[in-house]
Amino acid sequence: MPEAFHISEEDLIQYALGGFKEGQLGSMTAHISLCNECRAQIARIQEELASFAAIQPLSELPAGARERFMSRLVSDAAPESKFVQMRNKSRFYIMAKSVQHWLEAPVTMRIVSGALAAALVFAIYDDLNHFHQVRKLLPQLNRLERDESELTELKNFLNGTHAQHVMLREKPEADKSPQGHAIYSSSSGKLVFTASNMPTPPPGKAYELWLLPPGGGAPIPAGMFKPDLMGNGAVVFPPLRPNVLAGGFGVTLEDEAGAAAPTLPILISGQ
Repeated sequence: MPEAFHISEEDLIQYALGGFKEGQLGSMTAHISLCNECRAQIARIQEELASFAAIQPLSELPAGARERFMSRLVSDAAPESKFVQMRNKSRFYIMAKSVQHWLEAPVTMRIVSGALAAALVFAIYDDLNHFHQVRKLLPQLNRLERDESELTELKNFLNGTHAQHVMLREKPEADKSPQGHAIYSSSSGKLVFTASNMPTPPPGKAYELWLLPPGGGAPIPAGMFKPDLMGNGAVVFPPLRPNVLAGGFGVTLEDEAGAAAPTLPILISGQ
């Protein structure tokens, strides 16, 4: 153990005389139990103190001497020993030593360690940056997955063998007349309707598609649409119940909000 970490002889004498408080005594006892040199010193001091006490004649202590001695031992103002001061400063000593060792290391080693630390910081920053970018892209990815799922569902429906195809035309049929084409599956309730050559509706109006049950039942609303500038419009997968049979389809002109029952006349129809 370096000499700077040994207990001074003065503190060892005070320790042998029992002059330390409980907190200081515990710290010194721990050190002495681990340090062979300090343990040998305290054994020598105790032996010398015992020899000195054996040759001294017995005499009465001066009045109040014992009380003054004990008061000095337990005084809170007693300065800390060098060992205690050294122990309190040990953490700063260790930190200073670590910095000193790093500064004393070869320049190449310091450069390499500094580069590794910088690379680690950069890697952590880069990972965090990618994480935030992925979080921003998640909504778009979810939307693309939904779109792909809907397109796949539409493709499977259009290629299905149990779908009902219905052409809707103006009566009487004329050139460039409004037309419609419906693909409907009663078992699933899925419907795709496309229209062409539809006139632009008046302001506040829109076209409404109706499912016409067989046998003359009440028409069922099947979706609203407005044609584009070319007269084309569509209704895709309106909310229809499954297992509803269709005798045909018809289109009427209604308010934009839709109607509970069709307003005559039916502009185009088919079955």
